[in-house]
Amino acid sequence: MALFRNSIAVALTGFLVLAVAVAVPLLPAFGEGGARRDVVLHERECKGSTMDMLYLVEFEPTQAGTSTSREQTIELLDKRIIPTLESLGTDDKVRAGGIAGDTLAGTFVVVGAKSKDEVTELVRALPAWSIMQWKVTPLETFAHRADIEKKVVQGLRTQK
Repeated sequence: MALFRNSIAVALTGFLVLAVAVAVPLLPAFGEGGARRDVVLHERECKGSTMDMLYLVEFEPTQAGTSTSREQTIELLDKRIIPTLESLGTDDKVRAGGIAGDTLAGTFVVVGAKSKDEVTELVRALPAWSIMQWKVTPLETFAHRADIEKKVVQGLRTQK
C-alpha cells in the first residue's frame, strides 16, 4: 500500500513540477512569456538553430538507499541526500522540482541541456546518484507539438 501511495505521490509531484515549469515562464514578469515565447522558440527550431531541450527527471530511493542503523542513517543523510538536495536547489539548469511528501522520491525539470547525455552527467555528479533510481524523459515544446498536430490535420484533410 505504501508503494502505491509513493507511486501516486511521485506521479503527482511530476505533474505539479511540469505544470509549474511551464506556467512560471508564461507570467509577464518573466520577459517574453506566453504565446510570444512559444513563437520565438518555434522560430529557433525552424531556423535549425540548436535549441536546448527540457527534461523531466524523476527519482526514488533504491534498496541501497535504505539504512539499518542510526549511524548509517546519519551518514547517508549527511553525505549523500542533503548535498544532493542542496545541489539541485542551487543548480541553474534545474528550473523547478521537489520531493513528494514524507518520501525521498522527487521530480525536477532540467533546462538548458543540449542532450540526454548532458542530463545524465548532471545526475551522475549528484552525491546520491548511486542510491536512487533515475528516469529522464525529454519534453517537447507546446509550439513544436502543435506544428506536428497541424501537419496531421493537413494530411487528413487532403486525403478526402
